[in-house]
Amino acid sequence: MLTTQKINELLSKNYASNITILGNYLSCKYTSILDNNNGTIFIASDNLLFCFKDQNENHWLTILKSFHLIENEHNLEFDHFYAPNDDIKYSLTTKEEVVAMAVDYFEQYTF
Repeated sequence: MLTTQKINELLSKNYASNITILGNYLSCKYTSILDNNNGTIFIASDNLLFCFKDQNENHWLTILKSFHLIENEHNLEFDHFYAPNDDIKYSLTTKEEVVAMAVDYFEQYTF
């Protein structure tokens, strides 16, 4: 199944009351699905940036170019964690991996 289809399916399901969906992936540039109980969130923006944050403040995201973190420029290194402090960790990965994490997590809350 294509990634776009997986995202559309994820955002079209019926979820428990603790899950909130903001936007529509086909008609909005910014769409997210949030677990209101613990802050877990999946974000899709412009079909370019995808992010999944778990309840432990770990972030997995896709980016297109290098990025700045604590005044240093970093180039893309997939599956590498960047930790600007002890509480938050960022990992760069593929769009498919981020979407798969979101599907795996939010599936447990479907009817």
